[in-house]
Amino acid sequence: MHIIVLGIACLSVQFFAKYAGMNVKKVLYDLVGLGGLFFLLTAASGLDIGGGDTLRHIVGLVGVISPIMGWLCLLGGTLMGVLDLLIHHERLLPH
Repeated sequence: MHIIVLGIACLSVQFFAKYAGMNVKKVLYDLVGLGGLFFLLTAASGLDIGGGDTLRHIVGLVGVISPIMGWLCLLGGTLMGVLDLLIHHERLLPH
């Protein structure tokens, strides 16, 4: 359940950034949203799927790879946001 909430929160980042007046055309928001899709894929791979052994093996492989990709996207988007704020620090404290 927690991974589903995390996925939905990551997917809603662009909406909240647009509501706050940020430029949502940046890659960092896309990366965080992509991480949300990977987290939802992780939750979906936990469902019991009837089928052959090959299909179960592929779903198990997706269940292992997708949370790693989700965390990498979330970490990448966060680091890009921090670097953007550090480079353009005049936006933090306008005079």
